[in-house]
Parts: sequence; C-alpha cells; structure tokens
Amino acid sequence: MRSTIRCFLCVSTLIFLLNIATLSAQSLLPEQEGQRARFSAYIEIRDAYLSGGCMLLNDGNLLKGAVFNDFGISYFDFSYHFLKDKVKLHDVQKMMNKWYLKKILKKDLKALIHNMREGLPEYRDEKYRLYFKLTPIPESETEDADIEE
Repeated sequence: MRSTIRCFLCVSTLIFLLNIATLSAQSLLPEQEGQRARFSAYIEIRDAYLSGGCMLLNDGNLLKGAVFNDFGISYFDFSYHFLKDKVKLHDVQKMMNKWYLKKILKKDLKALIHNMREGLPEYRDEKYRLYFKLTPIPESETEDADIEE
C-alpha cells in the first residue's frame, strides 16, 4: 500500500514538473506569418538605459522588429532570418550607427531572439555589460488603447 502511494506521488510530481517546464518553454516570438507581438523594451547600457517599446512581426522566414522610445522615435529596426540565423540592422539611430556598436548589437539581438524562442524574455551580455529585457504586453491592453483613441 505504501509503495503504491509513493509511486502515485512520484508520478504526480513528475507530471506537474513536466507541465511547468512545457509552459515556461513556450516561445515569445510570433509563430505564424502575419502575427505580431508587442513588448515593453528596456536596454541597459553600462551607466545608462533606453526604454520604450518593441514590435515584432513574423513575415514568413523573417522576423521584423522595431525598437522605439515612448514618443515613437525609432532607436533601430532589425530583421532576423530564421533559416540563416542572421540579424540585419536597418535605420539605426545616428548616435548608435557605428560599425563596432552595430556588431555587438547584432550579436546580442540574435542571442535575445534565441532566448525568446525558449521563453526567456531577456539577455545579459557580461563582456560589454549590456542587458536586454522585453516584457510582453497583453493583447487586451493594446486593443483597449486602440478603442479609446
């Protein structure tokens, strides 16, 4: 009798842990073509930070993204090619439009996208002391804002 109860508890615990692992490993990226995802963006750069929003669009084999401040002014736009596993930067703000900064930014965005595929919305670059965090904005909040306007 005791061994049956222990077995039941072990199996129940295992099923519970597997369910938690499955839920936490869900991708935060838009999965279907034409699907969008909205995030609150926070990028920490040594002693400063950038905050604002980030929008992602699945365009077939490309993930298109834009990071912008609270007033809608773009910091940079980017695209990520799923098959080639490459990030390309577009329309980088003048203060960030340096070859060495763009090289770091591309590497870090690629790592952030890989983390987001695993359900982790952040990435820390220890070498250059950069921290990226995207917080998902629920669809209901964005729909309510559109209706009020």
